[in-house]
Amino acid sequence: MFNDPAIAGSWPALVDRLDRTGRTASWATQAPALTGLRTVDQLPAMVAETVPPARADQVIGALVRLAAVDGADDPDAVLVLIHLLSGGVHTLAAKLAHLSDNTVTVVVGELTCQIRRYPWRRRTRAHAINLLLNTKQALLRGELRAGQPGQPQVLLVDPQDPAFQHVDTAHPDNEDIDVVDVLLWAGGHGIAPLQDLLMLLDLETRRGYGHAARHHVAHDLGINERTVRRRRDRTLHALRQASDAYLATVA
Repeated sequence: MFNDPAIAGSWPALVDRLDRTGRTASWATQAPALTGLRTVDQLPAMVAETVPPARADQVIGALVRLAAVDGADDPDAVLVLIHLLSGGVHTLAAKLAHLSDNTVTVVVGELTCQIRRYPWRRRTRAHAINLLLNTKQALLRGELRAGQPGQPQVLLVDPQDPAFQHVDTAHPDNEDIDVVDVLLWAGGHGIAPLQDLLMLLDLETRRGYGHAARHHVAHDLGINERTVRRRRDRTLHALRQASDAYLATVA
């Protein structure tokens, strides 16, 4: 939870204000996953690591629908989500420390945008990782594309892989084909281990599969470069084999 007014305000103060105004009762009537909620301070325990992932995901999903512009459009639900995702924010800020002198604030700002426009009707699971990966990708894309108008959106595939070259992510009909869609689809369908997909994401965002990029990723993961290369090749092969199935889901 945050307690810095410059980031997202004080969690205890937010809890006190929302409880006093009866927000918990209102949310509980709007979202079945929040039935029985008596105080906002119950929410961290409802999404803790010890909670079954599916149950925690239902709670986060309920708050996302309350927070989204095309949902209940509730700014207080946005604030609550930012606090609940504070652990992920700090982890992401550490990985993106090169982007800004105040990375936590930058991450929170982008996360707020991602929450507000989250496509909750289409993405109905893995809400927390969706939001954090969307935030990471948006921030990295902003850095990598600076001064390069018209550069295509990054896909979680080898840019030289012919299996995916016919996918034009700049085309309006394919605007939803992005790195998060591919990663979540592949991870959710057992195409490749999530840790290998995340490693591939790191390689993609470093703009290359060359020797230097592999060594940077190897250093970050505490493994050797040969292991990165082997896992990369295995994951790209798995994605290539599954390309027709993935494209069929987004056609």
